[in-house]
Amino acid sequence: MRTAAALLIVLLTALLAPAASADANRDSLIEAWEAHVASLPGTARLEAVGDGVYEFEDTDLPYKGKLTIVGALVRPAESAGPETGYSHLGMVDFTLADMPTERLSSQVYYYWLTDRQTLHYSEVEQRWVDTATFQDSIRTMYDSDIPFSVLSFVLSYGFWIFLIALLVFTFVVVGRQTRKATSLMDDSAAINDKARENIDRAEELQDELLAIARETRDLQSESNALLKQMLDAIKK
Repeated sequence: MRTAAALLIVLLTALLAPAASADANRDSLIEAWEAHVASLPGTARLEAVGDGVYEFEDTDLPYKGKLTIVGALVRPAESAGPETGYSHLGMVDFTLADMPTERLSSQVYYYWLTDRQTLHYSEVEQRWVDTATFQDSIRTMYDSDIPFSVLSFVLSYGFWIFLIALLVFTFVVVGRQTRKATSLMDDSAAINDKARENIDRAEELQDELLAIARETRDLQSESNALLKQMLDAIKK
């Protein structure tokens, strides 16, 4: 009972505790962003020269000059849903100081920017992944043999199902132990009643033996008196 109760408390505490990942933070986001941008085919150079400042060269845009990070944001990925396995959304905002102002408003720049700002944290892989990887994994989830609704239900309510099953199991075990203890108590009471009956019977037999002993004593006294009378008669 104590073990089951302790396990239940641990499970409830884990459920009520705020969900958080030690790796889904600003530092890990910046590190993953650097690796992602450096790995893109158009990146020719990404070299840190200060705190959040880089010498950057990109052949797709094209651009050559300073890149400065102006902000990095990490937020829970509520829109993704727990069934996707993605817990956080990360965004790195940066400026290109040497980019002409008119080019910053072009569609090419916005299209180029979308693949270099946003990352998604995968709880399954314990790492940040780019938008393309995120979209591929979501698409694979929808196209899998397991119906998405079933998968979503299991991932969303699996813990509650396990908790309810544990509670039912605990109640069944406790009920079984209670019935067993009650049965043992009934057996013990029956044994006590039988022992009490035997004690009462023994007391009755003892009373009978005492009565027989008194009767034997009286008969012996009468026999001794008659014998004495016989001896007195013979002497006369």
